[in-house]
Amino acid sequence: MPSNRTIALLIGLIGLTLLIFGLWPRIDLAVSGYFHDATGFPIRQNAVVEFIRNQIWNGTLVMTFVAAVLLAMSYWRKTDGWFWGYILAVFVAGPGLVVNQGFKAFWGRARPTQVTEFGGEAHFSAAWQISDQCTKNCSFVSGEGAGTTALTIALLLILYRFRHRLAPWLYRAGQGLALLMLAFVAWQRVAAGGHFTSDVLLSILMVSLIAAVLARLMLPRATASR
Repeated sequence: MPSNRTIALLIGLIGLTLLIFGLWPRIDLAVSGYFHDATGFPIRQNAVVEFIRNQIWNGTLVMTFVAAVLLAMSYWRKTDGWFWGYILAVFVAGPGLVVNQGFKAFWGRARPTQVTEFGGEAHFSAAWQISDQCTKNCSFVSGEGAGTTALTIALLLILYRFRHRLAPWLYRAGQGLALLMLAFVAWQRVAAGGHFTSDVLLSILMVSLIAAVLARLMLPRATASR
């Protein structure tokens, strides 16, 4: 169960990230520029990286569907469905409403591939700055970063719930792979020019905060009813 200190820490990290990238917005350009050359962003053309990326994205869709189905089955069987209800709520509230229907739809920040510094026509804007350089599916914040964060949280919770049925090494390996998956997506989105570093960091922190708040709202009541 996330503590108030954890929630405060996540809020503080979001504020600190906005402050750093607000004071030094060109950090985003510098990091993205490291992956850019005369041909663009070469990682975008890497078939292996794209394959892994697509499979992880498919995993977020599958996990959302599975959580919805198992939640519905719990009502049909009259069993406690709090676990899958919580996971579904994280996906819907985080990547779904706050990120894709919220920030990405209205913030207007152009992606690295779209800005003039990397061969595009749009103007670069800082993470905190609402812009008019993008009309839909914009850069701030990362949708895939948000979805993968929700997927990572879901996988870690599933591993924890069934930890007594798993060998210790398998449990630890599963945790490591889940976190490695998140790190891979964060790297890929920046290296491929899909997002700036601040987009990815803030998407991870925002969804983590949403998950922590939802846990405080949903899990105590569910635990008490078990």
